[in-house]
Parts: sequence; structure tokens; C-alpha cells
Amino acid sequence: MDDILALILKDTYSLTQFKHRMRLLKSNLLRAFFGGQTENLSPSTQDSNWLKSLPESFYQKFNQENVYKIFSDLEKMSTGLPILTMYLTFEPDDVTLNQLGILTRKTFDSISLLLDIKIDPNLIAGTALSWKGVYKDYSLKAKIEEKRNEIAQGFKRFLR
Repeated sequence: MDDILALILKDTYSLTQFKHRMRLLKSNLLRAFFGGQTENLSPSTQDSNWLKSLPESFYQKFNQENVYKIFSDLEKMSTGLPILTMYLTFEPDDVTLNQLGILTRKTFDSISLLLDIKIDPNLIAGTALSWKGVYKDYSLKAKIEEKRNEIAQGFKRFLR
């Protein structure tokens, strides 16, 4: 089971991406085993490429008898994955998301770390992170707040 999850997480960096790929994979496997339309997910080119990137040995682990059990187990396992909430002022594109994912996995030394990207337009030039309940703001906004009194005193001296 760990090897299946590891293959899914290999190039999956965000929580949203993980959930989407799990739905996509499950839908395609159920369609392959049981036929018919299981869900209205027509894979994009990017999704199709991801599905094709999974090795044949990965797909051989699934069959009609175990597909529901495997996905149930994967869903249970996924609740224990480490999640880093990252607040950004923009929605990252796939290239940026992959770069952020690679960097954070290296920084946190965790191959299964997922990013939960949240948009916070109030931040200025930077990011804020929440890890295990601890929130840290590394944006320019936080630095300005930290130096607010010094900045105000500087303006007062200038205006005299």
C-alpha cells in the first residue's frame, strides 16, 4: 500500500492536486474494471499524461476484487500525510507549484509532504506558512508591522 501511495505522491505536491488525482485514478480504474461512465471526468492532456506516467506494475496491483479496498485504505492513509499550509497572494501555476513542492519537501525532509495553498491578498511580497498549528508570516507586510513604530517616527521627523 505504501508503494502505491509513494507513486501517487512522487510528483503530486498539493492537497488539491492529490485529491484530484485520486478521483481521476479511481474513476479510470472503475471504468476499466466495470465499464460505463463512473464519473464525469474526462481527463485533460495533463491528467492523461500523469495517468500514462504511472508504470504498468502500478496498475497491476489493482483488480475488480481489491480496487475499492485499496482506495479505502489509501484514503485512510492520506489523512496522516503532513500538510504545510502556504498563504500566497496569487494562484501558482503548475510549474510554480512543482518548484514550491520540491523545495518544501527538501526543506522539511519529507517525501510525502503536501501543500495546502491558500490565497491571502492582504500579504505583501512574500508568504505566510502554517505548520502543525504554528503560523509564521514571512511577508513584507509582517516586516512593516514589526517596524511600524520606527517607520512612524521616521515620518514624523521628516514632516517637522
